[in-house]
Formats: sequence, C-alpha cells, structure tokens
Amino acid sequence: MRLLLATLLIVVVGCSGPAGSSTSAAIPSAAASSPYPTDLPHGSPLSFGEAVGPGDVPAAALVPLKAQVTGSWQAATSAGDAIVVAWETPGGDPFRTDRGITAWRRFDDGGAPWRPVWGRAYPTGRAPVQSLTAQIADVTGDGSDDAVILAETGGSGACGTSSVVDLATGSLVYRSAGCDRTVDPNAEPTGLVIREAVYRPGDAHCCPSKVRTTVLVDDGGTWQTATIRTTKP
Repeated sequence: MRLLLATLLIVVVGCSGPAGSSTSAAIPSAAASSPYPTDLPHGSPLSFGEAVGPGDVPAAALVPLKAQVTGSWQAATSAGDAIVVAWETPGGDPFRTDRGITAWRRFDDGGAPWRPVWGRAYPTGRAPVQSLTAQIADVTGDGSDDAVILAETGGSGACGTSSVVDLATGSLVYRSAGCDRTVDPNAEPTGLVIREAVYRPGDAHCCPSKVRTTVLVDDGGTWQTATIRTTKP
C-alpha cells in the first residue's frame, strides 16, 4: 500500500531538489562584498554604534521603527559575535501581521561596530507567517554558529518554512518548506535532522502510521543524506 509522505521541498539558493538529494552550494551573500546586504526588510536600521557585547545590545535598536521584538538569540561565529532578532509590526489581527527577522554581526573593521548581514521580510499575504523562531547551533560543521529559522504558517499540519543562515558570512545555505514535520540541529553527525509524518490511507491526521527521520550533513556546500530511518511514533 503506497505511503503518503508529507511534502518536503529543499531549496538552496539557485537550486532545488527532493529530500535526500544533493543540492548546490549557496552563493555568497552580498554582505561579503558590501557593507550592508541589499535585501534587508524595509525600514531596517543599518547599524548600531556602540562597541558592546551582544548581551548589552538592546534588541529594539535592531528592528524597524515601531516594530515589536518577538525574539532574539545570541551566537558566536568565526567572524565575531552575532545576534538574530525577530519582530512584528503591531496591527489589529495578531494572525495577520507583517513580520521579519534579521541577523546582525559585530565588526572590528573601523566601521559601525554592529551591522546587519542578512534579513528576510514576511509581509502579510495569502499564507501569513504566524511566528518566527530560531535555533542557534553549528549545523554546517565549520565550528561556527548558524541560525536554523522556522517561519510557521500554521494550519492543521503545522506548516512552515525552515531556513539555515551561516551567520559568519550572512549566507542562506538551506531552505525547505513542508507540513507535518520538524527541522532541527543534529549533534552527531553535525547537520540537520528532519522528522516527517508518514501516513497510510485511512490514518487520522493526528495519528500517522510512521515517522521518517532523515539526517542531512553539509558536505562542502552540498547537503547530503547521512541516514534515513522509519519508525512507529
């Protein structure tokens, strides 16, 4: 009997493929050649001028004017300390509001001490993002923290888009979307672990017959499948 697997789409900058397939390495972010990335959410500040540690940087100073901070996370990268901050624009409907997330890094090059290196806006649309969260861990195996970001759109299948940002370079190195699944850092081997519900015909949505667990590792800029196993919940 054919299993119905929850959709998994892996998109790395410039390339896409199914779960478990090889994908192309991401191209460097504009932050590598320009003082500021070119795709920051509208209204994002371009610098924070105090040379202080990440714990002393007010998250409210890193988001657009009138936006409200919904989460912030600190990281240690090979290029310096980093901060990831998520925000929303207040509105009448908490389930339909503009949101965004930005990664900032500490610089010691004579310019502004703190500058954004990556950002993404999630404006209200047909499938508005209901929450933005991040997990900080090294998932590329270079010993430098990355951000594993979830933009959750909700629905009965807990749908959302997962992204990985290399905080040292400000590069998007992984992106995937799907429902009935989670994408988290994996410790051994270093990489990502994707857990997906596997349904047989007749399964209630609450109760999939099995769960498929896939571990991906970054092999020089290409995501490769390390292990796949299917178990009962």
